Amino acid sequence: MASLKRVTHKNGRVVYRIVICMGYDKQGNKMVRNFTCPVSQSATFRQQEKEALKYALELEDRLKSGNEHCDNRLSFEDFSRKWLENVKDTLAYGTYVGYEQLLRCKILPYFKGYKIAHIRTSDIEAFYRTLTDIYSPGTIRRYANVLNCIFGTAKRWNVIADNPCQNALKPKQKQETATLRYFTPEQSLIFLKSLDMIYETKYGKKEHVVPLQYRVFFTLSIFCGFRKGEILALHWEDIFFDTLEISISKSIGKTERGFDYKKPKTPAAVRKVPFPDRLFSLLEEYRKEYELLRLQLGTEWQGKDNLFIRSDGRLMGHSTAYQYFVKHLKYHNQWVRKYPVQAKAAGIEELPLIPLHGLRHSCATLLNYLNVNIVDISKYLGHTNCSTTMNIYAHSFEAQKRVVSSKLNEFIRVNC
Repeated sequence: MASLKRVTHKNGRVVYRIVICMGYDKQGNKMVRNFTCPVSQSATFRQQEKEALKYALELEDRLKSGNEHCDNRLSFEDFSRKWLENVKDTLAYGTYVGYEQLLRCKILPYFKGYKIAHIRTSDIEAFYRTLTDIYSPGTIRRYANVLNCIFGTAKRWNVIADNPCQNALKPKQKQETATLRYFTPEQSLIFLKSLDMIYETKYGKKEHVVPLQYRVFFTLSIFCGFRKGEILALHWEDIFFDTLEISISKSIGKTERGFDYKKPKTPAAVRKVPFPDRLFSLLEEYRKEYELLRLQLGTEWQGKDNLFIRSDGRLMGHSTAYQYFVKHLKYHNQWVRKYPVQAKAAGIEELPLIPLHGLRHSCATLLNYLNVNIVDISKYLGHTNCSTTMNIYAHSFEAQKRVVSSKLNEFIRVNC
């Protein structure tokens, strides 16, 4: 029979020391195994004792039946670092860095000193509660995903018997507001119009003209739904003017070398995307400007045929387009507020301040508005399957459902 001893640490944390007799050796000496069982710190004395006793009996049964899954000596910290190193080659570098940051920031400081075999579901839930007032539900889900992967691997490797994350409940939180920000089809048209405008003061002085390079960048985002890394990685050889298609075969993202070329996000992201005639003329105009700049710079040209560049031809900075995008939206809205009469006459309104990735979401919303089926939208965006598209854009597609309902009502009115 396993014996239990209640131990209270200086910081007030209660654990139970468990000693299990495994029989006697040839010399008649008792063979024992020592374990430590953490218990819920908010439970009563009797509840803690009951929890520890249940754990001890289950542990004793596993040990004596020869089904020993748990390694009492392996710390959570050591195993989590081993897990991270093991999955490194299967993750995109940016994802790996994100996992490492989550471990370093909150997970390891909280579970430091724990043995992985001793972490219970109640410990996982207690950890979640420490995140509630600090992070959004989305960030907490990221922490939960990392923990679930760690303990899932530990179970698969027979280090532990059960995954304590499997039944762990996340604390109730305020309803999460929609985080997907994008332009409606009407706003997308206003935004495209804003890229071509020459804003003027009352005195006719030119104030703001969007450089051609950014007009191409943002128009590609709206019409083709490319990710920022996919656009930055484009070379002129990826543009097929004869078939009006753009080939996506690489991306720019965080690597061990810094921001550099890498494989697209998923195999489905490797694709050819058709583009409209408006983009054809815009790309032709930009190519002429591009070649003229290359000739003017001569030997000072540092480019490698990449579409989006700095002043010397080198690849555009990773945040440059975003910074200009924010600047343009703010300038546009200031102009609308300052000259409401001119804005109304031109059919222009203020635009919401969305992230650059919101242009990709705007493309999906526009395609749905134009009654493109979900399968084609998914392929166009480079998603692995249609469910991914629906999970991301379900909220933005709600308006289109109302349009469908209106069409159905009209059909019934006319024909029934």
